[in-house]
Amino acid sequence: MINSLKWYLDTWWLVTARPIYFYTKLKEESWKEKSLTFLLFSSWIVAFAATVAVFIIQYVTIGATLVEGITGMKFLIILPVLLTLAFVFFMISFLIVGGVMVLVFGVAFYAVGFLLHYVYLVAGGKGSLNRMLQQSFYSSAVVLVAFFPVLFAVLTKYSVLDFSLFRIGYNLVYGLTVLFVYGLWAVAGRKVYGVPKWKAFAGALVPVIFLLIFGLVFDKIALSKLESWITPLK
Repeated sequence: MINSLKWYLDTWWLVTARPIYFYTKLKEESWKEKSLTFLLFSSWIVAFAATVAVFIIQYVTIGATLVEGITGMKFLIILPVLLTLAFVFFMISFLIVGGVMVLVFGVAFYAVGFLLHYVYLVAGGKGSLNRMLQQSFYSSAVVLVAFFPVLFAVLTKYSVLDFSLFRIGYNLVYGLTVLFVYGLWAVAGRKVYGVPKWKAFAGALVPVIFLLIFGLVFDKIALSKLESWITPLK
């Protein structure tokens, strides 16, 4: 497990810090092998961060009301029960969130690879769907930026940030992530299909447009609904 995590972190660093070098040196193999493993690691790491945030924002708040007024020896007596319940609820939440993350990211990055494959074929490139899926799954390295919105949510819950700053921070992180993954997909398209640079960037715009539309819709609809969940009670 430790060796696998080290491999993931080393690969993640190459993808994010030296993407051109990484995609140039990457040898083709089935997308169901290392690239899928990489995506699964990314999904479960994000799920862990999200679960920690849910635990702090919801479970700790609920737990604090349950033990309010209990002190001294009485608190020490019930402490093992509280810790056991906390662990059980954390693991249940982690498994649920992890399953959702694997499904969402798996479908999303498969769809990106599938879409880009045909976009670049239409643009006159020559390459394989398998290799594009492989490249797309490695681009899942970008999902780890979810740590920032998760941190912003916790800080908002405890009044370090107000919701307007949370919204600005989330949108800034999302915008920069879309810009970065746009570059990753363009590099991948150029390496896999051998298209000119301008065609590589033009082709990568197709999934990016969908991401931008999703970001606008999420900002208008979902973020406002998050306000009551992550802002402190007044």
